[in-house]
Amino acid sequence: MILDGRSLSLEGIQEELSGPSQLSIAKSAVALVQRSRSTVEQVLESGDIVYGVNTGFGKLANERISSENLLQLQTNLLRSHAAGVGNYLPESTVRLVLLLKINSLLRGYSGIRLSVIESLIDLYNKNLIPAIRERGSVGASGDLAPLADLALPLIGEGQLLTAAGKAVPAGPELEKQGFDPIQLKEKEGLSLINGTQLSTALAIQALQDVKTLFYTVSAAGAFSTEVMLGTDAAFREEIQVARNQAGQTHAGKLLYHLMQQSGFREAHLNCDRVQDFYSIRCMPQVHGSLCDLIIYTEQILMREANSTTDNPVTLIDENIVVSGGNFHAAPIAHVLDFLAIALTDVASMSERRIAAFQETSQSNLPMFLARDAGLNSGFMIAHVSAAALASDNKHLAHPASIDSIPTSANQEDHVSMAPNAAYKLQQVIRNTSDIVAIELLCACQGRDFNPKYSLAKNSGDIYDLIRQTIPEFEVDTQLSAYITSISEMILSGEIDRIVQNNIREMK
Repeated sequence: MILDGRSLSLEGIQEELSGPSQLSIAKSAVALVQRSRSTVEQVLESGDIVYGVNTGFGKLANERISSENLLQLQTNLLRSHAAGVGNYLPESTVRLVLLLKINSLLRGYSGIRLSVIESLIDLYNKNLIPAIRERGSVGASGDLAPLADLALPLIGEGQLLTAAGKAVPAGPELEKQGFDPIQLKEKEGLSLINGTQLSTALAIQALQDVKTLFYTVSAAGAFSTEVMLGTDAAFREEIQVARNQAGQTHAGKLLYHLMQQSGFREAHLNCDRVQDFYSIRCMPQVHGSLCDLIIYTEQILMREANSTTDNPVTLIDENIVVSGGNFHAAPIAHVLDFLAIALTDVASMSERRIAAFQETSQSNLPMFLARDAGLNSGFMIAHVSAAALASDNKHLAHPASIDSIPTSANQEDHVSMAPNAAYKLQQVIRNTSDIVAIELLCACQGRDFNPKYSLAKNSGDIYDLIRQTIPEFEVDTQLSAYITSISEMILSGEIDRIVQNNIREMK
């Protein structure tokens, strides 16, 4: 992969993470990096006071640092800011953080030497993955503590991740791999740890999971509509076009096509059921809103992956270094919060459909999907689990981005909380996956009460996948392991791939 700081795509990122390649630098970026470094050196020669170059950091910005201590200043910065706590991030996340940091530095605004960027690439290409603590960033001034963990191996310090995910001292492994530690020069430590790369990496990974869930929960909703003898009339494209919302049109079209050639649907075309309850009928509207947010988030993250988010920045055409606030991760925090809210709403509809399966008037199926109800409780408590998760999502959907807290002796008095927004969204994703797993388990059981009717192609494929390992329930049984199994199918993308294949066939 050739990086230039400007053309990294989300598709390229996903491809890179699925099978890491060797990174290299585009020729167009080399000159920009060199000119940016030259600007820093010219400012140093002028004797001007520049934040982070010859001053302290944060509230200590007014402390002038003597010329003989400028290099030590950058080393001290990495050491002092490596104050994160918690578990270590997985290798896939760290690799993405490293990729994003390299790409950002190549834009020519950071005043860092080309050789330092090449050392970062060397870490990536040799699979020397820094160990980054999960917690400790408030999303401004950038993801300081995590990025300090990322940068420490450059100077022979910090820790690296083993293949088993364990953290070990970096020094011995670096020596074994022939990696020579470097001496950071003026501003370089600050350039390395200032930035939104952790927040952005977490957001990119969460977005992929949300996209997977969008198609999976749509498939689950269509499956449930079929076996509860619902209608696809509310999914017709003409209704969505009348609303004039792009996401809704896409969601409605998807739901409509997923229900075509359903024996369940055809069996009651002339029934007296006029319209379905909202968690079926309004799926295009609610799922469509999530779809629009996914598209918007993709745009924001694509820009952020190709942005300069450290401070100060060099303006090479004017040969000056200027302080700003590009490290503030508000754009990332906001979209993460938006996604958590919308996904919570979609998951709540899934929970309502699970609730509908528990009683006859909405589902047209036996109470609690149980044979010999009373002796058997069926899916009664599976719904309780879904309700607990849906309620948990509602708590987690409270926006992290409005919960700023001042740091650095009030110098950094408004922060984004983007990493917290990401971690909350991760839990909403896991909860939603479990909720949808319960819905699919209910839909499969509902299908078994009417074996004379055929399922639509997509629902049938999902049913066959689940029934390969999970049987129809004739009597009460422990459901936890089955729910977990389906949830793993969801998060791994196994069910999403079924949907995507069927979408391609529909086209």
